[in-house]
Amino acid sequence: MAKKKSASPQPTREVPKPEEGEVICVVKKMLGAEHIQVVCLDGKERLARIPGKMKKKMWIREGDVVLAAPWDFQPSKCDIVYRYEESEVRKLIEEKVVSAEIIEQLRG
Repeated sequence: MAKKKSASPQPTREVPKPEEGEVICVVKKMLGAEHIQVVCLDGKERLARIPGKMKKKMWIREGDVVLAAPWDFQPSKCDIVYRYEESEVRKLIEEKVVSAEIIEQLRG
């Protein structure tokens, strides 16, 4: 029998940072029918929509940190672009993209 090759360590993926027209938000409340209430770092509270391509692949809960893209024609609404895992949130804090105090304040 041939031995299997040992798995090489996977390269660390780059954590997506907010680009032009995107903002980091914290999930405040699940509303149902793929709609959630989020509090964004720019101080606004928005109604967010989970797009179909993310609906079944990535589960979102209250307190999760997400990347959202506000709508141009209706700034009080946005689409979820990405959900950060806890390790990715720590990387964002280490890289000083967002401060830990603000995240905890929005979660609490």
